[in-house]
Amino acid sequence: TESKYHRHGEHLKTRSTELGSAVTESSLTTVLPASSTVKKGLVLSSESIKELAKQAKVTKEERRAQIDGRHKYLISRLADGIDLSEQQVEEIIISDDKFQLIEQFFAPSGFKKLIFFYQDELQQKSNASLRPDGSANNLPQKKLFITMGSTEDFTGTCAFFLRTSAEVITASNVSQEVNFGMFHCTNGNVLQGLEFFLSQIMIPALKSQQ
Repeated sequence: TESKYHRHGEHLKTRSTELGSAVTESSLTTVLPASSTVKKGLVLSSESIKELAKQAKVTKEERRAQIDGRHKYLISRLADGIDLSEQQVEEIIISDDKFQLIEQFFAPSGFKKLIFFYQDELQQKSNASLRPDGSANNLPQKKLFITMGSTEDFTGTCAFFLRTSAEVITASNVSQEVNFGMFHCTNGNVLQGLEFFLSQIMIPALKSQQ
């Protein structure tokens, strides 16, 4: 009987060893594909970023090809008003995610106004530029962008274009059909900006139509 139990114990020990080996092999088999999947995911993520950058470049070039006399009129007025080169303004406009607002402004019975803000925007520098206390080193940087006028705080310069009729805006009539104006909100003082806008832009414009 003792011999029987001894042999049975050896049998259980052997089965236990086999099961342990099987579990270990199974665990390794499970881990390796998971590791491979993570690595593959990272590669796909990198490829996705490259693809997005490629698409953004294509979109910019498509928009650049659309630039005509109407856009050039807007660009020249903006460049003169905010002291940027026309090349800089063009690059900013075709990179703006609200570029379609310009086309909607030109369309027959389109938007009555097209607004641009030119103001400071905090730019966070790289980790190498962190302050000694570990906080980010944010520096203000001027940015020109298209806006609906109600979604961002106004703290700098507002440049705007107003339509004078519902006619479609063309390269030949843009200078007659579109008025350009600017007003400033010095240091975020909206009242000062509004006073400038009314006294220097709106009131003279209304008087000229009398």
